[in-house]
Amino acid sequence: MKITATQSAISILRPLAAERGQAVRINGELVGGCGMTVEYGLFWDDPAPNDQIMEEAGVTFLLDAETADYIGSDSLVVDYREQQGFRLVTPEQIVAYGLRVKGRWE
Repeated sequence: MKITATQSAISILRPLAAERGQAVRINGELVGGCGMTVEYGLFWDDPAPNDQIMEEAGVTFLLDAETADYIGSDSLVVDYREQQGFRLVTPEQIVAYGLRVKGRWE
């Protein structure tokens, strides 16, 4: 999967990534009972052995195979809108919005 980031997302993420010294993990997890849905999040994290690792304008993004399957697209854009926070967008849909980058266990 190809991951790109908009200039607005990079302008927020680059200084934070430099300060933390970590990458941004794009994470999807199945949640719920009978009506399972995928909940997406952005976390500061270090690479795991099987991660896809992509660098965009000084920001490193991490993606595991399970999350890539949940997203179900060949490309993903990480965007930032002041009123919505971070959002994950494929050519087909807005996957998630209202996201902020958190520490892994916050």
